[in-house]
Amino acid sequence: MPRSKIRRTILLVTWNLTSRVNKFRSADVLVLSVGKSGRTWLRVLLNKYLALHFGQDFTLDDLHEQAAGVPSILYDHELWSHFSDATWYERLLGSNIAPPAVLGSKKVVIVYRDPRDVVVSMYFQKTKRSRRKIEIAIADFIRDARYGVDNIVRVMNLWHRRLAGHKQCHWLCYETLKADTAGELRRLLEFMAIADIRDDLIAEAVAFAEFGNMKKMEAADAFGSPILRARDTADPDSFKVREGSVGGFRKHFQAPELAYLDDALTRLDPFFPYRGGAAAD
Repeated sequence: MPRSKIRRTILLVTWNLTSRVNKFRSADVLVLSVGKSGRTWLRVLLNKYLALHFGQDFTLDDLHEQAAGVPSILYDHELWSHFSDATWYERLLGSNIAPPAVLGSKKVVIVYRDPRDVVVSMYFQKTKRSRRKIEIAIADFIRDARYGVDNIVRVMNLWHRRLAGHKQCHWLCYETLKADTAGELRRLLEFMAIADIRDDLIAEAVAFAEFGNMKKMEAADAFGSPILRARDTADPDSFKVREGSVGGFRKHFQAPELAYLDDALTRLDPFFPYRGGAAAD
């Protein structure tokens, strides 16, 4: 078989032949995103509200295990893991894939962010925080086959294509969540069918998950979890909560790199609000 056909067969698998499929089957809600798209912030925000709402202590773990009525939420990178970090053998087995029958039976939340901000945050993740740190110039990183902007665009497009017509899919824009955190949290809770949503608890959750507060808690290891633990408290770029800005990618590049990033966005599905060259505010 020609090499190109082997590549297509591996990349387009729709099955999962491993026991990892059970994590998708057992969840009520799947929260999927490319890495560095704001998923951890959303996790703190959502878990804080649910802990308050159901009278539980805050944790980054699945609150479903602590209180009846809390939906089981799985936070996963799914397609992103499949295309970026998986080995070819893992791709062939579909070890990171939620099969169509499973995906179609779940409530799905897709968290998305401007790919240009994502790729910068990804760069600091891979060079400062990752267990397997890599050494690479940021101008080369944005062109990387696994972690670069083209792969980010591809995954976002594929999710949009796969979930077209899905009746229980909620698309959550990072920039909109930044602009109207309380409103977007309420809409997400409504999507998850949480009854008797309280505005006072939403306000408390928003304050708890505020960027500065999360950064202070991470520095103090207040979360008690590797999910939110600084690698080096003396290096701000090693924090999980690093910058969280909208459009901050521009300060890291010269004109040729900015042109490269903008060109990649011409291939992004028009559904996403970034093709015009500016992130949504």
